[in-house]
Amino acid sequence: MRILSEEDLKDIIEGCTVLGTGGGGDPEKGWKMIKEELDRGKKFTLMDLKEVPEDKFVPMPYFVGSLSGKKVKPVYKEGLAARSFRLLEEYMKEDFAAVISTELGGANTAAALSTAAKLNKPIVDGDPAGRSVPELQHTTYYIVGIEMTPFSVVTPYGDELIVPRVKDDFQAEKIVRTIAASIETNVGVSSHPVRGSQLRNSVVPNAITYALKLGRALRTAREEKEDPIEALLKAGNGYLLFRGIATSTYWADKGGFTVGEFVMEGVEEFRGENYRVSYKNENMIAWRNGEVDVTVPDLISVLTPDGHPVTNPHVEKRKEYVVVGFPAPELWRTPKGLEIFGPKYLGLEMEYVPIEKKHRRR
Repeated sequence: MRILSEEDLKDIIEGCTVLGTGGGGDPEKGWKMIKEELDRGKKFTLMDLKEVPEDKFVPMPYFVGSLSGKKVKPVYKEGLAARSFRLLEEYMKEDFAAVISTELGGANTAAALSTAAKLNKPIVDGDPAGRSVPELQHTTYYIVGIEMTPFSVVTPYGDELIVPRVKDDFQAEKIVRTIAASIETNVGVSSHPVRGSQLRNSVVPNAITYALKLGRALRTAREEKEDPIEALLKAGNGYLLFRGIATSTYWADKGGFTVGEFVMEGVEEFRGENYRVSYKNENMIAWRNGEVDVTVPDLISVLTPDGHPVTNPHVEKRKEYVVVGFPAPELWRTPKGLEIFGPKYLGLEMEYVPIEKKHRRR
């Protein structure tokens, strides 16, 4: 185990915002949650997957809702994620060994980090997505057949629910999303209490340190007046997809999701070309000159030219952006992974084409 410094935590949140692919929550809100715990003298401890006791449970706390939902101050001083975690502990009559993030995103990873610090527990260096994802069934747990129940749901108004059993993760998504949409704001959820013996082979390993690596690469490049985009691509084995000026943007809040798209006209080596990105919380698919370029589960991320990741729906007309891409974790590229989070999820009758088949590293 290792103690994360304030600089480590800042880098993790920035790296997670890149890996959030436009979703994963507001990183400013995420950093505020972390800073509050730092100011209280709390420690942030990172635990390797191998260190998790085999017989102990590790659930994941997170938020469900859209980036554009109402801002409501929770009645819980500890916050929604921490309360949902403790509620699940109370229901299961267990002392959970650690916390694991639900996805890599600016707010949802921060929710896991701050919950761990609040409750004096470590956070596991792994993640059941390896990126941000829009729906509850989009986890590596679902791919390998681990159920998400029991799980807890709390609202900022003080409502608390325990769901001991559901038909499947798709049904769970409907239940939780309906709650969030009906109150037009985020809810806190803790789900997938998984024993350490199962955890090691069911999540993306070293996910937090990967985010740290990306965030550190961006920060260091900016400090040393180097190209942050090049540094990011080198650190993450990524691909430059496009550079351009946003010419149109659209977004709406639909059913608890932020959905929309933006179009860019190319600059520099992409002059004369256009690029369109469509999102459902996260960037789902990109078209270059009208042809499909990249789809989920591969990652499509947007940054400013000076290397600051942009969350949806904050792409603004007449501003310049850089679009980069990263290969999805291998579990997403399995037949079941692609079935639930590949082109078919987007309603496309096409085979998944890995990003590295279309692009070369610079």
